Amino acid sequence: MWPKVSIIWLNYNSSKIMPIVLKSLESIVNLDYPSDRYELIVVDNGSTDGSFEKIKEFIERENGLKKKIIKLSKNLGFTGGNNIGFMARDRESEYVLLINNDTILFQDGLRTLIEYIENISNNNVASLQGVVLRYGTRHIDTAGEYMDELLRTHALGQLHEYPWILRKPIHVTYVAGCCALYRVKSVLKCIGDKLFIDEFFGHADDNVLGLLMWNCGYRAVAIPKAVASHARGLTFGRGKNPFLIYLLERNRVALSIITNTKYRHVIFSHILRGAIVSTLRTDPKNLIQVRMRALYDGIKLGKKLKSRGLFINLYKAPLIRIPLRDIGIYFTTRHIIVRYFENWFIKNLSFLTVE
Repeated sequence: MWPKVSIIWLNYNSSKIMPIVLKSLESIVNLDYPSDRYELIVVDNGSTDGSFEKIKEFIERENGLKKKIIKLSKNLGFTGGNNIGFMARDRESEYVLLINNDTILFQDGLRTLIEYIENISNNNVASLQGVVLRYGTRHIDTAGEYMDELLRTHALGQLHEYPWILRKPIHVTYVAGCCALYRVKSVLKCIGDKLFIDEFFGHADDNVLGLLMWNCGYRAVAIPKAVASHARGLTFGRGKNPFLIYLLERNRVALSIITNTKYRHVIFSHILRGAIVSTLRTDPKNLIQVRMRALYDGIKLGKKLKSRGLFINLYKAPLIRIPLRDIGIYFTTRHIIVRYFENWFIKNLSFLTVE
C-alpha cells in the first residue's frame, strides 16, 4: 500500500500570478497517486489581494481531493506558514511534500519520489528531491542544493539542459523547498513538531533544515529524474528587491553565529562591501541602509538563537570547502562563482554519488 503523504502548499498575495498558481493546484489534483493516500494542505499567509478567495473556490470544487484550507491572520513567511501546515498534517502521513505555489508537479512526480525513498535500504535518507525544471523549458532550475563555507547556496545544474551530467542519485546539503519531500518521523525525532526556525521568515529555511538533519545523522538526496517545473522568482521576486536582500543577508549573518564556519568575518566584510557598492552605484531604495540593517539584525538574531543552545556543525553535511586562496572569487561576478561551484561538483561527483 502506498504511504500517506501530506502536501503543504503556501500562498501569499498571488493574484498577479494566478494562472501559474491554478496550474500548480491542478497538478496536485491530477497526480498519479491514490487519491485516498494524499492530502492537500493550503496555508494562506494573510493574503489581502483576493487570491485566497480564488484559490479556495478552486479547491472546494474538487470533491475527490482530501484537503485542508487554513487562512492565517498575518504573513508568517515561508517558515511560519509551512510550520502551521506541518502541524496540521494527517497524523498517519509518513511524508510531507512542500510545494511552492509557482511549482507545477509532473503527473508522476510524487510517485517517483515515494518509489525511490520507499525502496532504498538506507532509511537514514530523510529528505529527497528530484530534478526541477525551469517552467516552460527543458533547462534545470535545481537538481540539488549545496552550501559553501561562506554560507552561500548553490542550485545544481541551473540553466543547463536536462539531463546534463545527471546519472545517479547524489548526496546534497539540502533539498530545494520549492519541491521537497521529508520523512515525518525523522523530522519529529530531529527537530520536533515543526520544520523551520520561525524567526528566519524566509531564505534560511530549507538550507537550515538540511543542515540540522545532517547533524542528526540523516541524509539528503537528489535523484536525477525530473519531477516538477518551477517559475522561479514569482513568489519573493528577484534582483534588487530590498526585502529579499534584507532576508538573505540578515539570515546569513545569523547563521554565521550559530555555525562553525571559519569565514564569519569574511561574510560580514562581504555585506559591508555590498553596502559600499550600493552607494557608489546609487542603487534604488537606499540599499546601503537595507544591508547595514541586515548586518545589525543578523547579529542580534544569531545571538538570540545561540542563547537557546542552537549550534550547527556545517561539516557533517556535504559542503563546498573554500581554500583561503580562493576567497577572492566570492567578491567577483556571479558567473565566475557559478563556474567555480560547478567545477567543485564535477571534481567531487564520485564522492557525492549515492551507491
